[in-house]
Amino acid sequence: MGTVDEVRFTAKLSCKGKKAKWYMRNAECYKGPKFGFENDEDTFTLIIKKPETGDTGRYTCTIRECNDLSCKGYLEVEPADPEYGFATKLKDKKGKTKRKVQLKCKIDDPGARVKWFKDGKEVMPSDPRFLIKNEDGVCTLDIRSAEISDTGEYKCVIEDFGKEGANETKCQVDIQEFQHSFTSQLKGKRVVEDETAIFELGVEEDDAPVKWYKDGVEIVPDGKRITIVCEGKKRKLIIKNCKIDDTCIISAKTTGDETSAPLDVNYHNGFKKGMRDFKQCVEREQIIFNVEVKDPNAPCDFFINGEPVDLSDGRIEVKDLGDGKRQLIINKAIMGDAGTVSCKTPSNKGDEILETKSNFSVIKGEEAPVMGDCGPVSGIAKKACAMTIPYKVEGEKQSDLEIIVEGPDGKVLKMGKDANLTIHGDRIQLDLINPTREKSGKYKVTMKNAQGSCEKWIDVNIMDKPTPPQSCKVTDVFHDNCVVHWTPPKDDGGTPIKKYVVECVDTTTGNATWTPVASTDDGGPKKIKVENLTQGHRYRFRVVAANKIGVSEPCEMSGDDILMKDPWDEPDPCGKPDILDWSPNHADLAWDPPAFDGGAPITHYVIEQKEKNMGQWVEGKVLTLKEVEEMGKKIKGKIDGLVEGCEYQFRVRAVNKGGPSKPGPPSESMIAKHRFIPPHIIGDGIHDITLKKGRPIRYDLWFGGEPAPSCEWLRNGRTLTNDEATSLELYSKNTIYTERNTVLSIPKADRARDTGRYTIRLTCEAGTFEASANVNVLDVPTKPRQLQPDEIRAEHVKLSWLPPEDDGGTPITSYLVRYMDIDSGEWVTACTSTTPNATATGLKPGHLYQFEVSAINKEGQSEPIFTGDPILAENPYRPPSQPGEPKIVDFDNKSVTLRWDKPKNDGGRPISHYIIQKKDKFGGWFDALITDDQNCVATIDELEARVPGLSEGKWYQFRIIAVNKAGESEPSPETKPHLCRHKNLSPSIDKGQAGSKTVRVSRTAFWQIKCKGEPPPVFTWWHPVHGELSSNENFTVMTDEYQGGSTTTLVVHHATPQDKGTYTLQAENRNGKEKIDLDLIVLDHLDCECNMYTNGDKQCSCQHSYTGKDPWMAVLTSSLDYFNGGL
Repeated sequence: MGTVDEVRFTAKLSCKGKKAKWYMRNAECYKGPKFGFENDEDTFTLIIKKPETGDTGRYTCTIRECNDLSCKGYLEVEPADPEYGFATKLKDKKGKTKRKVQLKCKIDDPGARVKWFKDGKEVMPSDPRFLIKNEDGVCTLDIRSAEISDTGEYKCVIEDFGKEGANETKCQVDIQEFQHSFTSQLKGKRVVEDETAIFELGVEEDDAPVKWYKDGVEIVPDGKRITIVCEGKKRKLIIKNCKIDDTCIISAKTTGDETSAPLDVNYHNGFKKGMRDFKQCVEREQIIFNVEVKDPNAPCDFFINGEPVDLSDGRIEVKDLGDGKRQLIINKAIMGDAGTVSCKTPSNKGDEILETKSNFSVIKGEEAPVMGDCGPVSGIAKKACAMTIPYKVEGEKQSDLEIIVEGPDGKVLKMGKDANLTIHGDRIQLDLINPTREKSGKYKVTMKNAQGSCEKWIDVNIMDKPTPPQSCKVTDVFHDNCVVHWTPPKDDGGTPIKKYVVECVDTTTGNATWTPVASTDDGGPKKIKVENLTQGHRYRFRVVAANKIGVSEPCEMSGDDILMKDPWDEPDPCGKPDILDWSPNHADLAWDPPAFDGGAPITHYVIEQKEKNMGQWVEGKVLTLKEVEEMGKKIKGKIDGLVEGCEYQFRVRAVNKGGPSKPGPPSESMIAKHRFIPPHIIGDGIHDITLKKGRPIRYDLWFGGEPAPSCEWLRNGRTLTNDEATSLELYSKNTIYTERNTVLSIPKADRARDTGRYTIRLTCEAGTFEASANVNVLDVPTKPRQLQPDEIRAEHVKLSWLPPEDDGGTPITSYLVRYMDIDSGEWVTACTSTTPNATATGLKPGHLYQFEVSAINKEGQSEPIFTGDPILAENPYRPPSQPGEPKIVDFDNKSVTLRWDKPKNDGGRPISHYIIQKKDKFGGWFDALITDDQNCVATIDELEARVPGLSEGKWYQFRIIAVNKAGESEPSPETKPHLCRHKNLSPSIDKGQAGSKTVRVSRTAFWQIKCKGEPPPVFTWWHPVHGELSSNENFTVMTDEYQGGSTTTLVVHHATPQDKGTYTLQAENRNGKEKIDLDLIVLDHLDCECNMYTNGDKQCSCQHSYTGKDPWMAVLTSSLDYFNGGL
């Protein structure tokens, strides 16, 4: 921390021409070598020159002319920063791997803190590889187990307050590998598969690193089969369950040495794959026995029924397939070959022979096939025809079956084209592909294998649909029916005719299709009556025959088309219809009846309709005579089922037995819709609007009604018209119903003019409709009302007011309170409030202020309202007078209990609390306790409090400050200095000062011994010869008390042999007592050649007694004076 030449405290007063005084800890500061002053009209500066730690404390500037107006500041002076450097620097170091390496340096002050770095990166104390120490300024960095990577530059740096250019020291560290050697060499190993191989060797050092290699590749232990063991100076490589692939050269390497030895692994021979327990072959076939052994070079011998195989028989052979695989092959097995086959091979472990066996049998071979019967088979043309033929073949199959099928024409069927053949274990499945009726007849099936053959004949009937009937004619024609005749077909398709079907086609329109109109129940009838035909239409007829397979081709009638007609005519056309009334789904019509009914009564009327732009008339509704009514000479009828919104024309036909008349002339067109609809709004309708001032108001509404209604806009009951502020527009849409658009537009909304309730009124013959909505134009509020002060104080003023008459259309969010100091003329924000009252704080006592309040909503801030005359900021009360001088009524080694009197004057306001301040012998005043603090047990009325947190052995003084709402009083007079100590403490003699003494005869001896205790202990001295000692010509006994204990002094003047012996000192107070023994040895002979004895020089520097004043007493007195002064 740096130093400064001076410190300044500056206070600025709100008025000019006043005088100020400065105080340090309530002591006035005067101009001189320590303090200086600089004053202006309203500015006062205290200059503290060359600040020291003793200048720490509270400084106060007081203006006596302003009711002792004061301000305070606190100065804390800390001692200057120290400077540290290195007394001994680092030296370069060399080391070996896995060995300890220590770096050492020394700093010139044990209090300095250092950090260590390697290659610029900090070495952390938490790193387990390093040990960092600082013992009495000797700084060490230990590398516990060095590694090659520890080579580099190391640096020790002083953290704080290092001397510039001398705050660090560096060195180079070089770590090299430690060279190890083996004490024994590896020995080669020969093992059999699955055995364990162990390689052992010794090293010189326990920590020697050893790596194992297989053919130069490092061995990585898996913890199961391969294990590396390190036990002290022994190293082992253990390979369990050795494999053939493990044969190699094993090497061991350490830093500085290497050794190798071979590992040879032989096969543990055995059967990798033995013979199956049981095998079976068919007579005349080959059978093979396979074995596989681990050792490809081991012999394998085969035996049949315990005898070695006879290879002279050409049917038996033995093969070596390599890699330990062997075969015994028996060709063309015969029934007598059945028995046991075995194979024997050595295990390579001693004379052990391994054996594998297999029992096998020879079963009977196959015989010629035999087929069973297959009855007549029926099929359908163009569909698969399936037939199943049973068969059997005795014995075990040895050859494939061959099957040949011949058709009725004697030709062999091609499988996959003419037929599909599937062979099962006991039957064959023959499927003819897409057979025709011509394929019916006898089929020949032949089956053969290597042992012989057999044949079978099968009758097959392929059924198909019949041929067409041979003729067709029509008789007995009426307006809606006739009779159709036919003759049977030549071929019924192989199955009886089940029915006949009559079809017709209406040739009137020219685009009709053949449609079934009648059918028989069976194949017997040869005619049928056809009904439900359309009068006046022309038809043609045909007949088809049907069996269970299908329908034949048709046989069509010959000659002209058949006209369906009775012997009477249709009526004349009706007159043009008139439209009397309508709705969205019906119309009421009236028309003239036919002039002539056609010779038969009118049975009903048919109203036909046609949509606009559609070219085809369609039947709309059929009206019976009961459904129409006469209107004079006209006929009235109703057609419904119309589609709303469509435009229609109508015409009418009259109908009698002869059929419908020609259509009459069409009516005028009409649209299917409602005639009367009350006025209404289309869409969401009118809605409330809230908007800012100056923004546009717009209502865009669609409305309807039949007939088309008129539209009127009103605001607050008054009709709106087009003017410079308001625009009214009306549009129409071309639809079947009235759809009009009215637009009310106000480009710039004004709260006073445009806020209100808006109504749209629609009127027509069907009724009247009204809808309303509210429009709220938002603006800033009007200013608040009746602003007045409720409470005036030196540093704040409480204000209240009434809310604005108009909140601007949105709630008041807050009020802004500002004030202006009349002296400065500047407006300052005091606070904001959500209620119509607030407290303006931060005022300067004695100043005049003007206040204003503005209302704020989300649209902005209103005009302000002001207070009347300026308001003077002053309190109706003052700080209290100083409390009485505090007294220490109780204490211990950590606290004191103080008691004091109330201030004589409370300043007009109740005392809220007291501040207890303390200071030690070398510091300034600090707040030690505030009596309203929750940690304090004192109360205001008791005027007593315990001050904790003191340090035993320190001197303290205390004073009290009273506080009310106006502020702090002047401090009370301080207490006398108090030593923090125990109030009750048993005596404790300082043993370090109580030791034995040795003097010569006539010399002076003395003890000066301190003893702690409260109250200060009383001392008693005893001697075995002189008894209890007190002051006389031979002894001086003195006692001096101090706070916390007392000191006793015993002086033995001109010691004599009788004064020797053990002296007993006892210290005692109300809390206990303690004794100690002190030995005095008095030597008989004086051997001194000092100037006092030889020459009578009384100025001799030795401390011997003489006839004048006792020099020991002089020394003792001076030491006691010094001790008392220190208290």
